[in-house]
Amino acid sequence: MTYVIPPYQSADAARSTTYWSGLAGWVSWLAMGTLLSVSGIAVLALWGGQQAGAQWTALQDPWLWRVLRFTLWQAALSAALSVLFALPVARAVALDEQLRGTKAFLRWCLLCFVMPSLVLITGMVVLFGRSGILTPWLGSDWSLYGLSGILLAHVFLNMPFAIRVLTFQWQSIPSTAWKLAAQFQLSSWQRFRWVEWPALRGVLPAAFGLIFLLCFNSFAVVLTLGGGPRATTLEVAIYQALKYNFNPQEALILAAIQLLVAGGFFVLFNRFGKLSWVMPATGLGWRPRLSGLERRAGQWVYGLAIVFLTAPVLALLVVVSRVNIASLPWLSLLISMGYSLLFALSAALFSLLLALSCLALWRRQPSARRRQWVDGVALHHLVIPGMVLSVGLYIFFMPWVNWQRWGWLAVVGLNALVALPFVYSHLKPRVHEYDAQYGRVAADLGLTGWPHWRRTILPKLWPAVQRAFAISFVLALGDFALFGIFGHDRWQTLPWLIYGLTGAYRLADAAFAALLLLALAWFALWSLERSYARR
Repeated sequence: MTYVIPPYQSADAARSTTYWSGLAGWVSWLAMGTLLSVSGIAVLALWGGQQAGAQWTALQDPWLWRVLRFTLWQAALSAALSVLFALPVARAVALDEQLRGTKAFLRWCLLCFVMPSLVLITGMVVLFGRSGILTPWLGSDWSLYGLSGILLAHVFLNMPFAIRVLTFQWQSIPSTAWKLAAQFQLSSWQRFRWVEWPALRGVLPAAFGLIFLLCFNSFAVVLTLGGGPRATTLEVAIYQALKYNFNPQEALILAAIQLLVAGGFFVLFNRFGKLSWVMPATGLGWRPRLSGLERRAGQWVYGLAIVFLTAPVLALLVVVSRVNIASLPWLSLLISMGYSLLFALSAALFSLLLALSCLALWRRQPSARRRQWVDGVALHHLVIPGMVLSVGLYIFFMPWVNWQRWGWLAVVGLNALVALPFVYSHLKPRVHEYDAQYGRVAADLGLTGWPHWRRTILPKLWPAVQRAFAISFVLALGDFALFGIFGHDRWQTLPWLIYGLTGAYRLADAAFAALLLLALAWFALWSLERSYARR
């Protein structure tokens, strides 16, 4: 029989451990209560609005069904095109070892996926707008504003995500499978059918589903490139009903519909599994030699993808090279950049604290069912779109809160909640790995509470914490929709400054501001990649 000798603790150390353990428990429950309260208030506002007179007879309005059909159609088409175009590029990057710059290309794909939408939109206006660089070669019928511009922007933003997901999936195929295919002398088609396709078919529906939801909840792209009522989505209709027409009842109806549709699709697509897109695969082994035709085709699609994903930024550089530095609105740029950094840093820090609090509570649960309950609370904001939360909170607190003065608190808090599922999902596997390796030893030594987290757990999690913080920072930095509801000109952020400059046809100033925003996002993701390299 083995006896475990409890560690000796002085009375003061024991009291300190008990105090910190109790405080950590209270903080964790407070975080969970905050998450549930925000969602509960938003849903209560939606339901209360219906009871107060937001008549469901509005469902008989043909305009509403036209908006819903266009929202679903553009999201499905954008997701299908993104995944379809990503397939040959990902295969070339994963299997052709002679391609140069694939690591840098995958880093650029990560930046494109989380790139602030206004950076891309400004570059696209410079390229394809009414006076764009490439517009004279596109014919007299070409127009950036409408479904064509929306699809172009959505493919640019989401194809890089699909490329990373599919590349990592191809790289996860074990070397033994490739070697067996070579020993049996399988043709390229047979190898794809029996080796590659089984690894991809489980990921494609999940990738399509996530991109579909991102495009379904798209706001900045549709608002700026929609071009009119024919290309209006639910999010843009909610914004117009609340901010332009100030019709809270209509905004509540639209938000309720968006919640039901987006939530239903999320539950459906979530059954297809999870995707890996932040960290690259490691330990790549033997890969088959591609035929000459496969290699040349892969080089062509790889080159086209590079041109497509860099053209908007290169266009911004061309315009900025001609700008008059002295005529730039430096004061507005610096003030907007300061607010953007302040809001993004605050939101990322708040999201990180919420995620760590939820994980601390998750570790304390004795059963798998209770841990699933904690997971559900931490991740449920994937189901509730940010615009739905914004409308619910805005209308619920409108009688008591002056949003023109205190709206920045909502911008910070809601950006933190939107990023929380990504942060939590990224940190949870590392916490689980730590518990599997050191959990029993820590329990035998009586290590609990905040001192244990600070001295032992956080140092182990620190690379993952840096990556999660960088992702949440970039997501908050490019926020456009939440600021559109709660924002004010007195504390304008860079994305909204870019939107205003573009609307005023000051493309040179807008291009400079967009490059500044892109530089901030790149710096954060560069820090992410460095943290991964040091892991």
